[in-house]
Amino acid sequence: MAGEVTKAKEATTDTWITTKVKADLPTEKGVPGSDIRVQTAKGVVSLSSDVAITDAQKEMAYAIARKVKGVKGVAADGLKSE
Repeated sequence: MAGEVTKAKEATTDTWITTKVKADLPTEKGVPGSDIRVQTAKGVVSLSSDVAITDAQKEMAYAIARKVKGVKGVAADGLKSE
């Protein structure tokens, strides 16, 4: 039973992190938040896009995701550079 509660808590936390990162990305000027996909697994956020973005935009998206409470790590390898 305790394992099920832990899994449910993790899923809720990952869902919350994903939602928060998606909400925060467009608030930063110059970051194409709507072009960036966000996935979270066990507190690790993965950022990806099909649209090329600048290195500065990539760094900013990484920094935004890193600031969200509960994030244990960020992988931005899926972001295409210009």
